[in-house]
Amino acid sequence: MSEARGTLRYRSLIDALASLRSPVYFDEPRPTVRGAHYREHAPRGVAPRYDVYVPARATDATRGSVVLVHGGGFTLGTRDMVPMRYLASRLVAAGLTVCSVDYRLIFRGGRLDEALDDVRAALDHWRVRSERVHGLDPGRVSLVGLSAGATLAMLVAAREPVHRLACGFGLYELDHLEAGLASVVPRLLFRTPDRAVWRARSPRYAPQPPAPTLLLHGDADGLVPVAQAHRLAAHRASLGLPTRLVVYRDAPHGFFQFACDASREGAAEIVRHVSA
Repeated sequence: MSEARGTLRYRSLIDALASLRSPVYFDEPRPTVRGAHYREHAPRGVAPRYDVYVPARATDATRGSVVLVHGGGFTLGTRDMVPMRYLASRLVAAGLTVCSVDYRLIFRGGRLDEALDDVRAALDHWRVRSERVHGLDPGRVSLVGLSAGATLAMLVAAREPVHRLACGFGLYELDHLEAGLASVVPRLLFRTPDRAVWRARSPRYAPQPPAPTLLLHGDADGLVPVAQAHRLAAHRASLGLPTRLVVYRDAPHGFFQFACDASREGAAEIVRHVSA
């Protein structure tokens, strides 16, 4: 049984990587600002850059903004991946300004602490810039993360104030990764093979974000079992924290990469959530 689960994980990983070559299925938005820096560039690794998407028309009701954190298993991915551009297109269409950020990755300048530090710095930078440059409400900055980005968003929002938090197919229990290739990721992230450390620093067991939180997941996710999202939602409910879990039938990991019901409905859920 364990071997079968491992085979499924590998196949799902290969499918997820192959999906990165999928064609764009939406009208792409053009960044108003491209490649700006949110902090001084470290000597090595991923540059601390971000893109800004500004809606053509905004009203007082849409003075909020959203910071997007990409996925990619902590080892790859960029701020302009297809899922980031797709969500930016939907958020901008709703009148919301979007800031999509890069952060340091494994083998490219950092591990978990460096990635978290980058996302925190980007959020702080955007909170100031959103008000000074774009005239937005710094108290209505929401954080949206996908996959590894959801893991980072959960951990950052537990320490930094955000208006709303939305997470798509996030990895919330790093100690539950299967043996083999999957177990290499937390070893690198935490610089230790100690699963007790992996557990303590996972979003499911770390301090919880107080912000209203939306969790999106597919029940056909072969990389991160939907059970992780169910357990996180139940845990937050037991703490009295506002949480909503939406599970999409037959949706795989990374479903925002494709044109499907889950990507359309999930984007609409995020827009409604951060606009509240």
